[in-house]
Amino acid sequence: MSGTKFNVAIVTDSAAAFPAEQIHDLGIFVARMEITIDGNTLIDGANMELATFYSKLANSESIPTTSAPKPAEYLTQILKAAETTNNVLCVTVSAKLSAANDAATVGAEMAIKQNPDLKVQVFDSGTAASSQALIVSAAARAAKAGGTLDEIEAVAAQVAEKVRLVAMLDTLRFIHRSGRVPKIAVWATSELNIKPVMEFSTGKIGAIARPRSTNKALERIRKEMERDLVGKTAHINVMHADAHEHAEELRKWAKLKFDCAELFVTPFHPFMGAHTGPGLVGASWWAE
Repeated sequence: MSGTKFNVAIVTDSAAAFPAEQIHDLGIFVARMEITIDGNTLIDGANMELATFYSKLANSESIPTTSAPKPAEYLTQILKAAETTNNVLCVTVSAKLSAANDAATVGAEMAIKQNPDLKVQVFDSGTAASSQALIVSAAARAAKAGGTLDEIEAVAAQVAEKVRLVAMLDTLRFIHRSGRVPKIAVWATSELNIKPVMEFSTGKIGAIARPRSTNKALERIRKEMERDLVGKTAHINVMHADAHEHAEELRKWAKLKFDCAELFVTPFHPFMGAHTGPGLVGASWWAE
């Protein structure tokens, strides 16, 4: 954490999957999630590496479970943030996906009881992963620019409305294990080499294409990005689940193709990756 103080501090959770260096640069505080696989509970940011998780997942017969940060974890991070300011914005993963928003609300109430001068606003990002990271990044920039708590929450809300997340699944096997698709769909996808392209955005969740190769799936993602970003100032976060080469290819392409105000790569957090499996590649983006 930087020693720089702002009017507002930003707290989020590890579903945003920021690398340690980026957490430091943004000056944010991160509540950690827990992932249990093969009977071992791993605390994000402490004794866990994302790449190690995906290699374990690929060879595991058990179904991993994920747990939102506990209220006490949010309390800890909010109180750390309160050492720098009396105004805190906590941006959580979508309440539709996790209990994190409820836990953050409880943690905020606990923090305010300990410090009555503290003002904490909890914001449901309505999304996760790379989209959540872009929302937090925008909020952190607004905080550095000296915005008020209400102004920064408004920035977060504006980006949440604009941001899109589109990604390719390498397989449906892990989603099937979690009970989210029938087995026949997994068989058909495997036999036909289909790589489903999925979208998770405000008002739009589900498959948007079913190309029969990784290259065609990545091409569809690029077309979606072009449609939204050509000729505009772009904010892009490329993400991947143990698929570094494809992610780097997408990053390099985006750097050449668009006028990027920000362009970075994050891992796809096991919070969602536990159900989608390794090989996922995609991006989130929004345009000014």
